[in-house]
Amino acid sequence: MSHNVLEKSIEYLKGFNLKKTRLFNIELQIHTYEDLLFFYPTKYVRYFILNNISELIKKNPTETENTLIQITGKITHLEEINYQNKKRKILVAHLEDETGYVELVWFQTINFFRKIIKKNMTITVHGRVKHFQRKIQIIHPDIQKFQFSEKNYSIYPIYSIPKKLRENGINNSFMIEILKNLIEESKNDIEEIFLQDIMKKELMQRKEALIQIHFPQSLEKLFQAKYRLKFEELFFLKLFLLSKKNRNKNSSSNSYSFSRLGKNFYNFYKYCLPFPLTEEQKRVFREIRNDLKKPMQMNRLLQGDVGCGKTIIAVLSMLLALDNGFQSCLMVPTEVLAIQHYSSIKKMFSGIGIQLALLTSSTSIQMRQCIYHDVFIGKISILIGTHTLIQDTVHFKNLGLAIIDEQQRFGVEQRAKILEKNEYPPHILIMTATPIPRTLAMILYNDLKISIIREFPINRKPIKTVHFSNKNRSKVLEIIKNQIQKGRQIYIVYPTIEKFKKNVSKNLMNLMRGYQFIKENFPKLKDRIGILHGRMSYQEKNIQMNRFLRGKTPIMVSTTVIEVGVDVPNASVILIENADCFGLSQLHQLRGRVGRGPHQSYCLLMTNDKISVESNFRMKIMCKTQDGLEIAKKDLKLRGSGDLIGTQQSGNVYFRIANLLKDYKLIKEVIPIAKKFFNKNPDFLLNHKTTKNHFYKYYKSFWGKIS
Repeated sequence: MSHNVLEKSIEYLKGFNLKKTRLFNIELQIHTYEDLLFFYPTKYVRYFILNNISELIKKNPTETENTLIQITGKITHLEEINYQNKKRKILVAHLEDETGYVELVWFQTINFFRKIIKKNMTITVHGRVKHFQRKIQIIHPDIQKFQFSEKNYSIYPIYSIPKKLRENGINNSFMIEILKNLIEESKNDIEEIFLQDIMKKELMQRKEALIQIHFPQSLEKLFQAKYRLKFEELFFLKLFLLSKKNRNKNSSSNSYSFSRLGKNFYNFYKYCLPFPLTEEQKRVFREIRNDLKKPMQMNRLLQGDVGCGKTIIAVLSMLLALDNGFQSCLMVPTEVLAIQHYSSIKKMFSGIGIQLALLTSSTSIQMRQCIYHDVFIGKISILIGTHTLIQDTVHFKNLGLAIIDEQQRFGVEQRAKILEKNEYPPHILIMTATPIPRTLAMILYNDLKISIIREFPINRKPIKTVHFSNKNRSKVLEIIKNQIQKGRQIYIVYPTIEKFKKNVSKNLMNLMRGYQFIKENFPKLKDRIGILHGRMSYQEKNIQMNRFLRGKTPIMVSTTVIEVGVDVPNASVILIENADCFGLSQLHQLRGRVGRGPHQSYCLLMTNDKISVESNFRMKIMCKTQDGLEIAKKDLKLRGSGDLIGTQQSGNVYFRIANLLKDYKLIKEVIPIAKKFFNKNPDFLLNHKTTKNHFYKYYKSFWGKIS
């Protein structure tokens, strides 16, 4: 692409002024011609094109009601009319040709339209037909000062315009006009970025695709344009990951070989293993051990649904490192989870005398200094903690294995810092309880080998998930009382600690309000009800968790700090208050806190009596399935694919048009083509200027960060 045009600020584009430029900068993050060119329509509508207004007049009203039409005519009448007892005004215009007229009506932003619509002006109108008091009306029509031809504009683009822009008169018609101006000015500066051998795949030329995506001449042309632009996004993402993998292979190939199983592993496996391993767990550990035998850095993803037993695999892997003379670390996203892992692993190791330590932001300065020293001299074999593990003050003697739990919660820079903790990079085992659709994993974890645990430990019963509204709260309390009578324990989770000022709903339950409510409804237990949230100190959290683990606390009132990893087999109920405040994946993670013992467990989703359509959909999905992969797919559709190479977890960042779920067939097409190109052109960043420029435009900021 030529930088002298497409990198120009939009303030220089016909149709923009300083105010509109600032609005586009702030609300849409559109700064340059290129940014605007890549602001694709969100959908398209096909209009029935009328040659004259009499075609509409002659038809039966029932046939034309709600019909989408396009018609051209002249404004012959224009007036503002008071309504609602003169509190509001509407703008009414007559659009007329030689055969009749229709009324155009605006209820909103009438000042904007009053300025741009003048009598005797010829315009083309797009809109939906309505009939009112024997008149044919088009409510809030889109208008153009120029006339569309049937060939070019029977398919009409619709853009997603934020409220702030709409309030300032920026509507769909304005978007079409400025994009028409943009394409007219810049179309000769849109260069092809693919080499000829890729273009042989019958891809539409890039310039043509960017024109057709905004102003398609036909459905076939629109399909070809979408295919080309999706192909481009997926191709360059795959190319980036191949380049990254090749770069890492060249710079980080040497690591440590864990060739032997020693006394620590055998003693633990024989005397301390808390439960028999499933066949899936055995298979996954064999895959990990085969990697660790080699003097090349392991990069493996261990994926498994909540409660499938990933932690025991981590423990066995750390014992393997220890038997070969190396230290391990386990990094987790929350202090509560770090405490949980430390307590459970310490208990497992109680009979074999392995030194481990816990390091979090709450660790005292005196204790911290002792841990630093013991880790540095190699006295501590296993260090468990939060992101504090990657601080510059933590120096290992010989870190051989780094395990990252719930890796999606850590940023790129945090994960990369682990690799700097030794002369040779340690082996990396990444664990996630968030199931990832295969097509997404193929792209996101291109440089990782993937192990998946699909089965659950024996005797696990399916969790019964039920959605309740506030009016049925008494039934929920009965279920909780019944389970407590059986000796079970209960989680009750709230979205916030206290009420935010912006939360005007009186029905939004928060932790402090809920804590009082539970004490009032369980008066005999009020002195034994636990409370857990992020503002508590390490000591307070530790006391509360230990009491719950030992069964001293029948009810734990908590925020989402217990979302991941907390393992209490006796907990049989989790009540999630205002469940509609959470996403699907988070609800699934929370549900995984129960169902870890032999008892029947329940996940109770509590919401207000009236919730949104989307929230109701999430509740139905949760009640319908416990399949984490199915939930992940639904969540991906609702939230977007996220920034796959950065740190953002939701929203579509890189992909403007591709969809990792819907376009899985295209992904399968693109991957071998990208691999073939890379194998033939491993130095494309040096040899192919146009391809390199496009590559760096999107990936340069990550090039130095990703390891």
